[in-house]
Amino acid sequence: MTPFLLKYICEPDSKAPLVLAGAVMDEDGNIHSGNLVAPSGRRYPIINGIPRFVETVETESVTSFGDEWNHFNFTDFKINWLQHTVKNTFGSAGAFKDTLIVDAGGGSGAQTKWFSEYGAKHVIMLDLSHSVDDVVRRNLAGLKNVDVIQCSIDAPPLLDQSIDGMVYCHNVIQHTPSVEKTAHALYGLVAPGGEFVFNCYGLNDQGVLRWGRWHLIYLPLRAVLSRMPFRAILFYAHFISLLRMLPGLGGVLEKLLLCVQGDVPKIEGETRWSRIVRRYKAACLNTFDAYGSHQYQHHKTDAEIRTLVATLQPDVEKVLNAEEYFARPPKIGCALRVFR
Repeated sequence: MTPFLLKYICEPDSKAPLVLAGAVMDEDGNIHSGNLVAPSGRRYPIINGIPRFVETVETESVTSFGDEWNHFNFTDFKINWLQHTVKNTFGSAGAFKDTLIVDAGGGSGAQTKWFSEYGAKHVIMLDLSHSVDDVVRRNLAGLKNVDVIQCSIDAPPLLDQSIDGMVYCHNVIQHTPSVEKTAHALYGLVAPGGEFVFNCYGLNDQGVLRWGRWHLIYLPLRAVLSRMPFRAILFYAHFISLLRMLPGLGGVLEKLLLCVQGDVPKIEGETRWSRIVRRYKAACLNTFDAYGSHQYQHHKTDAEIRTLVATLQPDVEKVLNAEEYFARPPKIGCALRVFR
């Protein structure tokens, strides 16, 4: 934990300031261990440089994500991130330069790493799962302008309206108990002039065919797979992803929602075999993500997201990407940018 974080961190629910006690510093002058003490006397430990706000939070609901990111990582998918999320949400990675960023639900820490690489002033990654003690530590090793907090993103331990840059929550908010509660909590961190960037899985069951594949294939299959052990879900993801590589059959499997590969950007000069490997990796990760044993996976209609955004920011001039986000089909990876 860097000393920089001390001016932002607070108690999650009361937003009361926290005082550092019993700090043990590392050779870089960062806080390796100690406690953050609330006015009530409650203590939040700092363990291995990470403030922990998990004693009263249910972490089992995200165990699957910790296992997922420790196994898959996400650093293999930088080209997807640049060509989908960054291009279709911000235009370019220049949007991150000299910006304070909160990466809410940072998962493997890959996006936190990339924010830092593209010139972010400082990145505060929030995540609830045990990935913070494994893959995150590996991915963020050596970065000086990064902090990690283990917490629930629907109760972030950061001061309200303290982030004058960006609060970023991409492909995460649907995995929290309440999309609406989490959105309001994260938007609450945004200072005037700052922005909240988020998206949510959409609900697309309109029409007989879409209704059938959603209610008769996807939901029953997820109900079964999500109750299975990690290795069993992983086996399914690898097996169905191999079938996804077969011409003709693979497209049918994806149309039926039996697997999820999604778009895989082309790389100039890439060999055919290398592209097949990248497609296979994408299918494994996305299929596991779709059917994993994480407890929450909400899908929201356009009307529900429009209503949510209006409650956050009634001024439509301060909401960017709405047209692209609600287009059908939407731009891949596009997220809404809600400014205060």
